[in-house]
Amino acid sequence: MSTTATRRPARGAIVGSPSSSTALGAIVRRGLRDQRRAALAWGGGFGAFGALMVAIWPSLEGSMSELVDSYPDGLKEAFGIVRLDTVERFVDAELLSLILPMALAFLAVRCVVQATVGAEDRGHLDTLLSLPVSRRVVMIASVVVTGALLAAILAVVWALTWLAGTVAGTGISASTLASGLGNVWPLAMVFAGLAALVAGLAHRPSTATCVASGTLVAMYAIDLVGKLADAAEPLRWISAFRYYGSAIQQGFDVGHVAVLTVAALVLTIAGAALFERRDVL
Repeated sequence: MSTTATRRPARGAIVGSPSSSTALGAIVRRGLRDQRRAALAWGGGFGAFGALMVAIWPSLEGSMSELVDSYPDGLKEAFGIVRLDTVERFVDAELLSLILPMALAFLAVRCVVQATVGAEDRGHLDTLLSLPVSRRVVMIASVVVTGALLAAILAVVWALTWLAGTVAGTGISASTLASGLGNVWPLAMVFAGLAALVAGLAHRPSTATCVASGTLVAMYAIDLVGKLADAAEPLRWISAFRYYGSAIQQGFDVGHVAVLTVAALVLTIAGAALFERRDVL
């Protein structure tokens, strides 16, 4: 008579516990549902601003060259303004040189911090970890959701700006505009990774937000000073903004995008490892 051996779970194993990939997918889907309104709100707001810029371009086109010539050389160097002879360059100067990159970088920091140490501070993380889900998965999921949210915002901004420019008869290029907006994503993701790293070290959401946001402002200031003063130019290498540039005016730099993407990945992995260690220490 043959008998079938019944395998019992190893001691300490959790029956029915989800795999890391399954848990990651579940948390990401939940995060995307929670952030769907944010994508429309942020994308709609900046998209409306971009639409306004391209709508008024026909009335400014004839005078912009003279206006730019009157700008101080230092101002043009600081903001990367070469000339404003096309609607895409105008959008780049008004929206993509400072406002949108800084805003989305701040948003990236906020999203990662609130989903990790913020959830820990509210007591929500304890409930989530009882499923069980590892802290590492929570951290990686927060960065993935942030990346998807940023991409959705940029897509909405692109659609509204391009549509307004087309209706206004500006001859706006969909591909050039997409290149300029797409260039913002890897820069913002660096600060999502930085937020992950700081969140892995800090235990308070206010501390993590202040450190990551302060680093963001400091990096921008370092890059700005490096452009204006030759003595400070070598310091620009430590700033993420050194690798941002202008895809509309200078072309899409694959090398710079790769540097920013790798930096975001390394920071995220380090942050996830540090966040996971809290269960050990």
